[in-house]
Amino acid sequence: MAETNLERGKFKQWHSIMFFVAGGFLAINVIVLWVRLLSDLQLSILWAAIPGIIAFAASVIGLLKLYPRISLEAPWLSRGGAGFALTASVALCAAAIWILGASVFAGGISEPPPKGIIALAGIFILSMVVAFIFNAVAFLISRTSRSIGYLLLVPVASWGAMLVIGIIKGIETGISLDIYTNGVIAAAFLSLGFLLRKNKGT
Repeated sequence: MAETNLERGKFKQWHSIMFFVAGGFLAINVIVLWVRLLSDLQLSILWAAIPGIIAFAASVIGLLKLYPRISLEAPWLSRGGAGFALTASVALCAAAIWILGASVFAGGISEPPPKGIIALAGIFILSMVVAFIFNAVAFLISRTSRSIGYLLLVPVASWGAMLVIGIIKGIETGISLDIYTNGVIAAAFLSLGFLLRKNKGT
């Protein structure tokens, strides 16, 4: 029993750490995006892309670390959430390799970004939206911690707004809203980190 409690403690620690990492790096992403927008500094988009990639990769790990907790109470939702989270991680890794490769061998990403990057971003956003929806609903249904479910809905609302604007005004316009939505998502990730650390039942 002591070993089981120790393992649970380590499990809880890791999913809270992942959301702390996600929130911190996404905050850096937002700061760089605003610096690029408001200053005369000619910063490469890579300076914003790297912390953003790290942040969302950490959030995927955070979701996967939550999987064992909700798999017992909502198995179908947890499996679906994990599957879409993995799909999102594949798209994110592919985009990261593309961006880094272009930066090393082609002198950087052109603006506007290539259609392939935009397509991968679209797959990532859609997959992440579904993954967060599945996990959020699982927590809301299980009633173990509804506050976690509500916080998991924050990225859903943010990415949903980007998709709606993208459909209406074009995908590039929708993606450009990340300068605002990423700040909101960063706050939600940090709140999840604090809540998961505090909540002994999660």
